[in-house]
Amino acid sequence: MQPTVYFNQPQSTQQRHYEVLRAFYIGKEKAAQIAARFGFSLAYFKKLRTMFKNYLKNGCDPLFAKKKRGPKQRRTAQTVIEKIVALRKQNYSITDIKANLSATNQVLSVDAIDQILKAEGFAPLPKRTREERLKIQMPSTLRAPKSLALTIEDEIFTTEMNAGPLIFLPLLEVLGIIEVIRNCNFPFTKDLSDTQYILSFLALKLIGGIRWSHDTLWNFDRALGLFAGLNVLPKSTALASYSYRVSRRSNLKLLLGLAKIFATESDGEFNLDFKAIPHWGDASVLENNWCGARGKAVKSILSLIAQNPNSSMISYTNAEIKHRNQNDAIIEFVDFWKSGHGNAPKMLIFDSRFTTYENLSHLNRDGIMFLTLRRRGKQLINQLSTIPEAEWQKIQITRAKGKRDTIRVYDSLKTLRYYDGQVREIIITDNGRQKPAFLITNDLHEDLKILVKKYAQRWLVEQEIAEQIAFFQLNHPSSSIVIKVDFDLTLSLLAHNLYRILAKGLPGFEQCTAETICRKFLVNGAQVQIQDRHITVRLKKKTHLPILLNSSYIKTTTRLSWLNVTIDYNGWTVT
Repeated sequence: MQPTVYFNQPQSTQQRHYEVLRAFYIGKEKAAQIAARFGFSLAYFKKLRTMFKNYLKNGCDPLFAKKKRGPKQRRTAQTVIEKIVALRKQNYSITDIKANLSATNQVLSVDAIDQILKAEGFAPLPKRTREERLKIQMPSTLRAPKSLALTIEDEIFTTEMNAGPLIFLPLLEVLGIIEVIRNCNFPFTKDLSDTQYILSFLALKLIGGIRWSHDTLWNFDRALGLFAGLNVLPKSTALASYSYRVSRRSNLKLLLGLAKIFATESDGEFNLDFKAIPHWGDASVLENNWCGARGKAVKSILSLIAQNPNSSMISYTNAEIKHRNQNDAIIEFVDFWKSGHGNAPKMLIFDSRFTTYENLSHLNRDGIMFLTLRRRGKQLINQLSTIPEAEWQKIQITRAKGKRDTIRVYDSLKTLRYYDGQVREIIITDNGRQKPAFLITNDLHEDLKILVKKYAQRWLVEQEIAEQIAFFQLNHPSSSIVIKVDFDLTLSLLAHNLYRILAKGLPGFEQCTAETICRKFLVNGAQVQIQDRHITVRLKKKTHLPILLNSSYIKTTTRLSWLNVTIDYNGWTVT
């Protein structure tokens, strides 16, 4: 490129801006001529001049920014440099020095240590044998303290990220969950009570996304220990062995107590769904169950989850389902609900192949409405062509995000084998699926559009299951012992419902998932001060912290009867 071409035909944006502004202010050319010559619109050229003047007004160079230069002196403290030099004199390698510094919470990169040693005149160490390296005495790892009941005394401590579970302490008190746990006859040890064990599991559920085996992430955290009434949480081995001792009877008592706590006036209608939780071990005694996520039958634990579509609360779980009792799982749920509330559910909504026609007849005799898919065969599909076009109805349904679709439905009465009486069959086409759907129900009087909408909402329970898999680590059982997974599932129910209660008090976030609530509000550090049996949790600044502090459960002082302390929350300015 010729020098004249470089100046007359600028290529870079920065150079074009310089030339066009210079032509306007120095060359006194007209704006229209300059814009046409450099290929700018008049509006853009006006905006460019405005930005140029604003930069100059603020004392900034808009075109030629000053280069930032690094520090002229090393920022590493002299005491750290002296320690590095002392360790090298003992023939420590760079990686050994880094490990030694890390053991005392002095974080320094390998490159930084290498530069310091070179600046001090040290040459690289010659290669050493494994025996020679083992002779160097490295600092021992810190051992986590033993979990003990918390002694309430005046102190101040901090947590970097795990302040979230402390937000739920007022909820546990107000809802009466501690009392329910105490009445369930969970196991205990001479050192830790049943309540402390259950709250230890719950604390890890509430922070989400953590595996039980990764105890190095939380075995020193005082805030998580405080949530459970301990100095620190038990280690993974203690938690795993404890879960094996939990019986289904204790789980059922907890489920009954929680069902009463989280009950609403709209209770009585439930979405039911089976979930296959795969077991990833090589040797497994579990049965094969269909797993939609993997598209095949795998060794897994079959679990039942019941969700209230009106409140989004999960009301029941059961991970002790086998092939021999799979069809009767719905009857077990009905018995569970009757024992806790004295009356049967009003309506159960579930997928095809969930139970048998005999059990549907049993539900009908008990006055329980059901809505499910009929098993679709070739004969049913072929019968569609015999239905006159005039007998089809068109109804409009609202899908997610307010989108509306028009579907065709055909409503009629049918008789089923092994079912006493008639059922109402609703055939749905033009619903975005290749094949039509055949709904059957014993509700012969409800409006057609309402029934279709209710079944469409059944997919919400699958969304709740997906949330539990992703956030509550439900899909990773490390053992084929079913009772452990059943206990894990019960705690996931409790954690999920606590998140739903918390979300209802956060304007604008009522429908957010547990993962979103945790990320926006609960993943935070805090300073915890205990003085005169009063706990003050000072949360670090976070974008949505004012919304959280204005929540009805948080903005008032709460007495935690089970710890005999009071607790309140406010912001913490870290200097």
